[in-house]
Amino acid sequence: MSRWIMVSNRLPFKLLPNGQFAPSSGGLVTAIGGIRSKAKVERIWIGGAPEGLTEEAWRKRRPTSGKSAWQHVPIFINEDLYDSYYNGFCNDVLWPLLHYQNDLIKFSDQVWNAYIQVNDHFAREIASMAKADDLIWVHDYHLFLLPQLLKRLRPDLRIGFFLHVPFPSSEVFRQLPSREAILESLLTADLVGFHDYSYLHHFCSSLSRILGLESTLLSVRHRGHITRLGVFPVSIDTQAIQARARSAEVDELSYRYRKPCFFFLGVDRLDYIKGLDLKLLAFKTLLARYPEVHGKCSLLQLAIPTRTGTPEFSRLHQEFSRMVGEINGLFSTPSWTPIHYMHTSVNGDELLSLYRAADALLVTSKRDGMNLVALEYIAAQTSEHPGVVVLSEFTGALSILSHTLPINPWNTDDTADKMKLAMEMPKQEKSYRLASMTRYLERYTATDWAQTFLDDLAKTPLAAVGVPHIFQPTRPAVDALAAEIAKKAHHVSLILDYDGTLVPIEESPELAVLPPATREILRDFTRFPWLDVLIISGREKRFLQAQFEGVPVALGAEHGAIYFDPQKKKWTQRVQRARSGWYPVAVKILTDYTLRVPRSQIEKKHFALSWHYRQSPSEYADYMAKKIAEELQVGLANLPVTIIRGKKVVEVRAAEADKGLLATWYLEHQVPGSFPLAFGDDRTDEDMFLALKNRGYSFRIGVTDTGADHVLESQASVLPFLSALLASLNQRMRSNRSREAQQRTLTSEIAAP
Repeated sequence: MSRWIMVSNRLPFKLLPNGQFAPSSGGLVTAIGGIRSKAKVERIWIGGAPEGLTEEAWRKRRPTSGKSAWQHVPIFINEDLYDSYYNGFCNDVLWPLLHYQNDLIKFSDQVWNAYIQVNDHFAREIASMAKADDLIWVHDYHLFLLPQLLKRLRPDLRIGFFLHVPFPSSEVFRQLPSREAILESLLTADLVGFHDYSYLHHFCSSLSRILGLESTLLSVRHRGHITRLGVFPVSIDTQAIQARARSAEVDELSYRYRKPCFFFLGVDRLDYIKGLDLKLLAFKTLLARYPEVHGKCSLLQLAIPTRTGTPEFSRLHQEFSRMVGEINGLFSTPSWTPIHYMHTSVNGDELLSLYRAADALLVTSKRDGMNLVALEYIAAQTSEHPGVVVLSEFTGALSILSHTLPINPWNTDDTADKMKLAMEMPKQEKSYRLASMTRYLERYTATDWAQTFLDDLAKTPLAAVGVPHIFQPTRPAVDALAAEIAKKAHHVSLILDYDGTLVPIEESPELAVLPPATREILRDFTRFPWLDVLIISGREKRFLQAQFEGVPVALGAEHGAIYFDPQKKKWTQRVQRARSGWYPVAVKILTDYTLRVPRSQIEKKHFALSWHYRQSPSEYADYMAKKIAEELQVGLANLPVTIIRGKKVVEVRAAEADKGLLATWYLEHQVPGSFPLAFGDDRTDEDMFLALKNRGYSFRIGVTDTGADHVLESQASVLPFLSALLASLNQRMRSNRSREAQQRTLTSEIAAP
């Protein structure tokens, strides 16, 4: 059975001054620590060594984590390097960026290089100890570069990556100078997971806007590698929390903590993303708007210290302390203090007791990957004293907790109203809400989260990272391929793209005319009795007809929207749905951008529009092409069209205009049983390669990401390769036919009386 290897920035414990180990806190530790394996599987946790721990001290004393212990493997990193990586890049660049706090980003080449070095160090350590069938699960933004670095060393490993924080909108993420490197690395993982569909959507949008990649919410293909995508909301060890929350020790503590007035609880790390300032303002608004609640409610805010050496977080503590003092100064009475602010950590039993004692949990996060505090609070509740969760809509938890009171934390008036609603909510309604969310957490625990992710990772086909094999058309290689085809086929269909395949890409589309020599070569091909030729292009029919006049080949114009039968000498329309719903809108959008981008132009066809920008300023036009594709996706949503970004072109076409659809129809209805050889150089040809997968052979022109079986390095090599291949193949086909004829003659003679 495969081993589970978890990889995180730090191991889940810290070194105390007395030399003892103590468990760490945090969402990732809570999630992974809550996994209870349903199968007997060896589990290894690899992470950075706790601060102050030396290799010698580690060899003397190794901690375990309970009866289902993890094997811990520390990675020792130079302290100065780790500081630049962790505080410099992770905390001062990635953390604010991923949480929409762009004004706090402090990027520099120094910290970026440190980030690369630490990720590379992790990769080398893991590569040296991992077995081929291990499942490697990389956790969080600290290790964005690890999938690619590890795959380079060990392409035989299955690697999953899970992001525990939000993935921001593409508009935010593209501000990161190292954005391409991070996306490229994640796309070498076999499975990438997020808490919430919105995070996955933002990730796919970033792939489109930054790398120009099309993706679904299920997968994305890049450089010959398919990365599976998924949503795996994290959970908690529900049963363990429930059992401990009902223990005698916690029960006694919770009774002691319970207050005579309505008790709001806040449990947050001291971090600007947690919205403590908004929480305090909302509580202040509650007291100002509703004088009748004075003396009847209180807020206990537990602010857990984090990154204590960072000036930003020291400033936060001072600011929140000032706000608490101001609010208490305004509203306190001799017998009542509205807010109790604690800048400290508490142990597990104390935290569960506070959950049990509180009448409501107040979460006002500005951005939060999940917020496991909300889940833990629900699991700790009892039917005798059910609590309410007032929850920010900017947390991942809102997508899985169905009966909270959702709030926009920036709307402090509404938050105050929801707090008032929580105070007035009948016990019966509280119990109903709590029961529904508790059932979910009992059915879906941290174990289920991990098992689901790792099961999906185990089932993901392992593909090599990189492009398919580059076919070198040497004589032996060509003859070997011809022999292989001759064994499989009695008839062959040659399916060719036009621009970039038969003819070179030209600066202006009208210049890409078919040379007379190429026309004669194609005419020679059509004389083979075992071969037919189909040209499928994005060009309109008049252009193709002019180029192939007198050459008996089938034609597919506008990506197959219109088909020309060389026997009947007749064009047939294959698109059934009208274009009136989308064509005018697309024309308007493309016309607007043509005015903005110098030397760009629109090519209008009957079932497609192409916006060409080959002659335009390169960087600006590439940027505008991404914007056009985005605007077309939004403007033409739910209409029967496909938007494609090709080589210096953005195309809008009828959904039925698809090279793969025409190629499939052609092989099934025009030449049934024929063996296809498909050639193309563009994104539109990938539809054809996919449709013909396992039916024949496909060739992509140019070294790039592709689903084709083979790659030819350049357009100039296409015709020489085809001429050599078909000549070699013709000899074998003739030989095969001769043998078949002899066999038929022999059979006839034997059968004769």
